[in-house]
This record gives sequence, structure tokens and C-alpha cells, in this order.
Amino acid sequence: MIILICLDDKNGMMFHNRRQSQDRGLRAHMREIVGDAVIYMNAYSKKLYQEFPDALVYEDFLFRARKGEYCLVEDQKLSPVEEKIEKIIVFRWNKVYPADMRLDLSLDQWKLESLRELEGSSHKILQETYIR
Repeated sequence: MIILICLDDKNGMMFHNRRQSQDRGLRAHMREIVGDAVIYMNAYSKKLYQEFPDALVYEDFLFRARKGEYCLVEDQKLSPVEEKIEKIIVFRWNKVYPADMRLDLSLDQWKLESLRELEGSSHKILQETYIR
């Protein structure tokens, strides 16, 4: 599976059960990346990510996704499915926000395949792509 995840500079994901930030330009970019491929997400993410009308929405989506399928992760732990992950695409906000939920994997164990700076609708975003 291929993970799409937004993180702050300290790997923060959520604060008080809410996403730290959002950007409509980033959502459009994610849509370009995914194209016509299968993407999974939960109901929380689906409310914002209307760019994916055919998304498969399940609360246990990380356990359903297969090789080559995308998963949009905002509020899930990845360690239980780490062995299934082929690639992690991180979108960095380039800021530090308050966070009480952080990425539970060490990216030090992954190979940084590429870096790309994106122009979001509200600020610059760094795309980091990691592979095994």
C-alpha cells in the first residue's frame, strides 16, 4: 500500500481530534498523484477530501488496502500495518503545530526517494517520498 499523510515538522498529525491544517491546492495535487487508482480513507477524511468521489471509505481501511493501493491517513497509527507499506508520501506543512498525535513510525528506516516543493493555496508544502 502507498500512504499519503500530512505532517508538521515534528511529525505531528492531529490536535484535539482535529487535523492540524488543510490546503485545497494540496488536495488537488493528491488527486493528480492518485489518478484513477484505488484510494482508501475513513469517514473523517472523506468529509474534507471531496476530490475523491470514488474513495473506498472504511474505518479499518489500512487492513483492507492491498499492494499498489493508496491510503489517505490523517488519524491512524501505521505501525500495525508497517509490513504492508510499500511507499510513504509525506506532505510537510513546514511549520510546527500543536499536536497530540504523531506519526508512530520512524522514517529513518526508510529511503528518501525524492523531495519536491509544492505551492499550496495558503503556504509552501514539501513532498517527501519514502520507499523501503
